[in-house]
Amino acid sequence: MTALFADTFHWIAMADFNDSAHQRALAVTSERADSPIVTTDEVLAEYLTFFATAPDQMRRKALTNAQRILEDPGVRVVPQSRDSFLSGMSLYGGHSRGGRS
Repeated sequence: MTALFADTFHWIAMADFNDSAHQRALAVTSERADSPIVTTDEVLAEYLTFFATAPDQMRRKALTNAQRILEDPGVRVVPQSRDSFLSGMSLYGGHSRGGRS
């Protein structure tokens, strides 16, 4: 079974009911319910940063969501390391601007 990589865009769309991608994120998650989810510490840090200037209620929700993701046995969170950071930089360098990550 192929794992589903959940990037920052996915977690934001899942958390924000007003996000234009919210329904699609729910659908993908439902369609792939049996697939393991993989994300990274870097993605969760970026997710929390996205909501850093949001109203307190949304910031608390984002923090709670991040804690739940870390505790979810169906989600593998790859810890940040120098190698993962450099790999992320390499991916970042290979993408053109336009849209969220």
